[in-house]
Amino acid sequence: MGLNILAILLPALILWPSRTSAALTVDPPTDLQIIDPGHLGPLHIHWKAPLSLTSEKSCMVRYMLTYCDVDSTNCKRIITRQLKHTDGFNLNKGVIVKVRTLVKEHCDGSELKSDWMEMTYWPLIEGLADSKIKNLQCIVYNLEYMDCLWKNGASAPNDTDYRLYYWHEELEQVMKCNNYIKNQGHKVGCHFSNDSLIEFSDFNICINGTSRLGPVMPTYYTFQLQDHVKPAAPYEINMTASKNGIYLEWKPPAGKIKPHCLEYEVNFSGKNTDWESKVLPEETTSTFLNITVKTKFCVHLRAAVNMYCADDSVWSEWSSTQCLRDYPAEEEHTIIKRNLFSELILLTALASISLTLLVGVLACWVRWKRSFSKKKVNMLLTEETKSINERNCLNC
Repeated sequence: MGLNILAILLPALILWPSRTSAALTVDPPTDLQIIDPGHLGPLHIHWKAPLSLTSEKSCMVRYMLTYCDVDSTNCKRIITRQLKHTDGFNLNKGVIVKVRTLVKEHCDGSELKSDWMEMTYWPLIEGLADSKIKNLQCIVYNLEYMDCLWKNGASAPNDTDYRLYYWHEELEQVMKCNNYIKNQGHKVGCHFSNDSLIEFSDFNICINGTSRLGPVMPTYYTFQLQDHVKPAAPYEINMTASKNGIYLEWKPPAGKIKPHCLEYEVNFSGKNTDWESKVLPEETTSTFLNITVKTKFCVHLRAAVNMYCADDSVWSEWSSTQCLRDYPAEEEHTIIKRNLFSELILLTALASISLTLLVGVLACWVRWKRSFSKKKVNMLLTEETKSINERNCLNC
């Protein structure tokens, strides 16, 4: 019995050291390549599996890939089972790419790491460094068109002829700018029509050129258009005043920008007061300003793409300024004043009428009194005269 067990285990014991020693190390990938397809930013990274693992079936093989600019410590890191990877790079600088093999054994779950396979890629950058353009600014106006403007290089000769090329994933090949923006005959920008625009995808630009001193050093830019959108200004601003504040309503910018992608800034001021701001980050076309003003009140608005639809944004121009001069609060105060004044006038009128009536009554009473006294005197005189006459008759 014991001999049988030994006969079974002996081959395994003989093979165990070789298996263990083979699993202690793993080879790095081979034939690392960095390929530029000519799309002004994207690079293809390819490698091959280690020869020692090409027939390995019992282990799960993966690869750790890291890459970044030569002067950067902020490297991207991914783990994949594929033998290739594509990403966008800043071609103004060199690129460092490293890849290693990861092997995970089924038996105990441990993972082995190979040494790094490393490669540095340097884009072909030739030309006069001080002649390359600077300060490229691209703005997408209301998702209708895009203008990219730049400044000439510090030492660019007057005859420098800049050329702009662009590419995105919906294009089969790199395209040239066909509508340059010029200033005094010199190219200072490029105008892109609506059919050239694409959102949520890298938009790659390269600007180079020539001059009498030689070629202009190329400059590369990569960005996404939704982060450079400048909406039109809001319009049709209506204000309603009450004693508790000001209620504002407006219409969102007309165009392709969806209303739920917009935020607003309200700027308002009363007479002799500084401008104040209120930012409304969520979708709305109205707001209430809980303020009390008794003088002229003015307001204007602007819009931008909010953080739910883009990582960055450009504020629109301010809308036309609207002002309000009539306030219900003042009106109510005025009405109260007017009512008090009206009551005072009425009371004065009533008093005047009463006084007039009283004076009239007194005058009538005085007249009646005088008339009564006069009649009484006349009667007395008449009786006295009659008595005298009677006396005279008796004497006769």
